[in-house]
Amino acid sequence: MPILEVQDLVKDFGGLRANNHVSFSVEKGELLGLIGPNGAGKSTLFNCIAGVYHVTSGKVFFEGQDITNRRPYEVSRLGLARTFQIFTASGDLTVIENVMVGSFLRTRSRKAAKNKAEEILDFMGLSGQEDQWVSELPVAAQKRVAMATALATQPRVLLLDEVAAGLNPTEIEQTINVIRQIHFDMGVTVVLIEHVMELVMNLSQRVIVLDSGTLIANGKPENIRQNPEVIKAYLGERYAAQITSSGESA
Repeated sequence: MPILEVQDLVKDFGGLRANNHVSFSVEKGELLGLIGPNGAGKSTLFNCIAGVYHVTSGKVFFEGQDITNRRPYEVSRLGLARTFQIFTASGDLTVIENVMVGSFLRTRSRKAAKNKAEEILDFMGLSGQEDQWVSELPVAAQKRVAMATALATQPRVLLLDEVAAGLNPTEIEQTINVIRQIHFDMGVTVVLIEHVMELVMNLSQRVIVLDSGTLIANGKPENIRQNPEVIKAYLGERYAAQITSSGESA
């Protein structure tokens, strides 16, 4: 049984259809990439899964349980967490206090929440920055705090929304390693939205592609990057040529 399943999901905003009968499933322990052009409906799909938006029609199942249109805190308590493209950390809280917000989903004890937050910050390579204001951190560290806050809820499925956006090549490589650790060391099933193809293609075991709200492809990374429909809608001929050329030179 898939750990997460989306069935025929439709999300309309007035006359605009953001998600058009989208269906896919995620197996426990999988790392799935979700790509597509800007405005394709990727973040909207995450919001529908996580309960931020009510779906127009269709169903979302988590571990076999219908979670369609559940409230976000209910979905999170079940074990599904997400990050957002823009991390809206509280300016009145330090790094550790922001992560403790996630910890409080599982405990009412401030001591237990702090201990869990410290454990997650250490895992994320943020030890020593506990007492800093998040707004004072570099963008890459802010994104790690966002992931740490989500991880503090102890999810079994983690939805990551463009965690590599705005990062330099070194920071992207570090982010790839962090996601690998979350996936392998913590055993968390990961679904990630990303425009950085180096990250998507290096990490994902499978990739799905949205275009204008419609799922147009679903397969292994090596097949997705050679898919004519995906090349036309998103990747572009230049990217396809680079992949072909690197393959021939290898």
